[in-house]
Amino acid sequence: MLGIRPPLIIASGPGGYGEYLNLINSKCLGAYTLKTVTYKPRSLTEAPRMAFGSFYLINHIGLENPGVDKFLESLRLGRYDGIFKRTKVILSLGGDDLKEYLKITEKVKPHVDRFVAVEYNFSCPNVTKGGFLLTAKADDWARLLGRIRELLPKTFLLAKLGIEGILIERAAGYVNEAGWEGVTLVNTVRGLHMNPDGRILLGGLSGPILKPISLRAVYEVRKRYQNLYIVAAGGVYSASDAREFIAVGANAISVGSALFKDPNVIEEIGKELGGVVK
Repeated sequence: MLGIRPPLIIASGPGGYGEYLNLINSKCLGAYTLKTVTYKPRSLTEAPRMAFGSFYLINHIGLENPGVDKFLESLRLGRYDGIFKRTKVILSLGGDDLKEYLKITEKVKPHVDRFVAVEYNFSCPNVTKGGFLLTAKADDWARLLGRIRELLPKTFLLAKLGIEGILIERAAGYVNEAGWEGVTLVNTVRGLHMNPDGRILLGGLSGPILKPISLRAVYEVRKRYQNLYIVAAGGVYSASDAREFIAVGANAISVGSALFKDPNVIEEIGKELGGVVK
């Protein structure tokens, strides 16, 4: 088990590199997932990068980050020490292809003991390579999962999955067969927002609208794989949302876009989960 109390996690992406710790009560938090780090640096996408609807948010921020070399330099210099002092930390990794996932794993291997888990992002809809395109090539992806397990034999590994490119139950099966500890369900899905001026924003869909999809994904995976640790993500905006995910089989709850609306939701959910720890 992941061993975080309460079982509440800040999702990779919205939380950046610890910025929200200044706005939330970290005692109500179990772990903080850093923004995804990729093998090569990624620049910020062109504006507009976000759009809001009544029940959704679409972002086209992508996996903007300094790259693994710069990240590890900052880690060694202690620039993230403040996060580690306040909560447990999950490292999030991504890549464009199979080789990059292996290269970044080899780079971070000497440092993984600092993190309570490493989450691999296999499902970002805002990049032209990697993500769900990898999971669609199931045999190659399965071999990648096995190789990462070999490189990090003692690390708690989480696969962040989406619903596109491969059936979620099948994807979870590959993760389970490779001996990984858990999955994060689900990442954003591809969406489109039409601005009043006619401009189109393509990006990842999140917000309350994603909750029924995420609930179904957690339910289906838990029904088949009792041993997998499931982090539920997507559409969690309240304590009652969190209770529903726990009821269908989640071990922990990940909160992302709700932070943009009200960071105080972390305290509300954290206090609720204190009584339903699995």
